[in-house]
Amino acid sequence: MNIKFLHITLVFILFIGANSYWSQADTINQKNPENGRKIGYWIVLGNMSKEKGYDDQAKVEEGVYNNSRKQGIWKKYWPNGKLKSEIFYNRGRSTGSYTTYFENGNTEETGTMKNGLLVGDYQLFWENGKTRQVKTFNDLGVTEGKVELFYENGEKELVFNTVNGVEQGASTWFYENGDVKKKMDFNGGVPEKTEEFARINPPYEDPNKILASNAPKIEGEFNAAAVSIKDGYGKTYNDDKSILMDGEFKGGKLFNGRHYIYDEFGLLDHIEEYREGLFVGNGIIGKKDRF
Repeated sequence: MNIKFLHITLVFILFIGANSYWSQADTINQKNPENGRKIGYWIVLGNMSKEKGYDDQAKVEEGVYNNSRKQGIWKKYWPNGKLKSEIFYNRGRSTGSYTTYFENGNTEETGTMKNGLLVGDYQLFWENGKTRQVKTFNDLGVTEGKVELFYENGEKELVFNTVNGVEQGASTWFYENGDVKKKMDFNGGVPEKTEEFARINPPYEDPNKILASNAPKIEGEFNAAAVSIKDGYGKTYNDDKSILMDGEFKGGKLFNGRHYIYDEFGLLDHIEEYREGLFVGNGIIGKKDRF
């Protein structure tokens, strides 16, 4: 009796499941029989799309059509199935905030659309997750105000100002290591003044070098490594007692001060300056550093 009941139950479940599947299939990817326009919820597969790289049954995009116009949230996918973009549409025009993604899942672009135009804050990213570009658009879809471009390593590449999409005022270019490369003043998009700068930080074309034996010998307790330094002001030395680090330490690391770098011949190559635990540039090798 129980076996017969179980058999009937399984048949009923399979029937309901199959019916649900065919019912769903009948409600997606529909067209208005009167005019042939797309209506309702659509799931576009690889064999229905002109997009390349997708398997026949891979999902390319999905969302709602209203008379063949996209309406509401539409999602697009990469061939690997990860989300590619999420954009809101109103009567076929992208409107509101949107986000696009790289194939690895990192955000590629964020912004706001109004009737198909970019408005408000906009941000573009590198595939490694670092910011690539930051700017603002006015209601006409034209850049307005400060624009910042960044290298893939996160350092600034260019900073300038715009008025109604035209460069105005000071613009500054940077080397990939953060040094200032060039400055230009613009008036209505026309450059009026240009100033170029040589690179300061590594790599070095002609570094000033001195013998480690001639490097300054600061009086105090000898410490071979920074990790042995207590928090506060301190000094560390190389094995030949030439200065290695001089400044304020926190957590066994140089927080504010100078780090003396020598080459394989014992020559002072350059001096790194640190502020708040970050490398901020190379210090000048002065007379006190030479003798």
